Amino acid sequence: MKAIRIYEYGDASTLKLEDTPRVNIGDDQVLVRIRDAGVNPIDWKIREGYLKNVMPASFPLTIGQDFAGEIADRGKNVNGFSVGDRVFGFAQGTYAEYAAAPISTIASIPKSMDFVTAASLPTAGLTALQIIRDVVKAGAGMTILIHGAAGGVGSIASQIARLLGSLVIGTATGEDISYLRSIGVDEVIDYKREKFEEKAKAVDAVVDLVGGDTLARSYPVAKSGGVVASTVQPIDKSAAERAGVSGVHVVMKRNAKDLVELAGMVERGEVKPRMGDTLGLDQAKEAQELSSNGRSRGKVILKVA
Repeated sequence: MKAIRIYEYGDASTLKLEDTPRVNIGDDQVLVRIRDAGVNPIDWKIREGYLKNVMPASFPLTIGQDFAGEIADRGKNVNGFSVGDRVFGFAQGTYAEYAAAPISTIASIPKSMDFVTAASLPTAGLTALQIIRDVVKAGAGMTILIHGAAGGVGSIASQIARLLGSLVIGTATGEDISYLRSIGVDEVIDYKREKFEEKAKAVDAVVDLVGGDTLARSYPVAKSGGVVASTVQPIDKSAAERAGVSGVHVVMKRNAKDLVELAGMVERGEVKPRMGDTLGLDQAKEAQELSSNGRSRGKVILKVA
């Protein structure tokens, strides 16, 4: 099978398209024939070695974790899925024609959904769902400030928060401002022209998808007893304490139940992922560069088959 692998940490030039043996599966796994693979920031962060202390790689490493495709084989303990079923979710090494996926991290693709849309959902969608539903606990009457609201996670988080009845304030700039308005974000702050802390005050929660100075300036924006949640870096506990808020560093948890819930939202038209470029497997270098430099305005997808 063809796969994109790396033999060392480094820039995008380390990505190699190779012929490799087809992967083996365990008793509780399925072999998936991958149609499309989602490209996420974690993919190039792993490649560059940013996560080597918490997720050390064993080389050669096949890149990627999000996929949509069909079951080609199944382990002896697998029930509820059959060969030929269309599925999406998480696996190790999805920039490839085949991957082994645990049944605990996959779900069926709704009949009305195509592979490209399904492949865009796992990492960004579950991160957004778990932040808004479980950490922020969005509900009617709440106001939530979302930094990076037009990105892959932010756009889905914004839609889920509004679906749950919350008022959403999003930070963005340029053409992303009109995009956020098109998906119903209640107020958009142009972070290049305005200071968000002057426009959003005493909000119930801040969802930070940017980090750095943006996160540092966000603690006082949440009301006393509110929540500041970040996906990109650890919380400054002393800053959160001074502001009287709960600080949460969010790490997405892979699970099939949330994939099913998210797919239902998309199928019903309640959530629409923001789609970007679709490139071939042999363009993995260009795909990761689009993701890392922010040139793509939506989810980047690798078309595998």
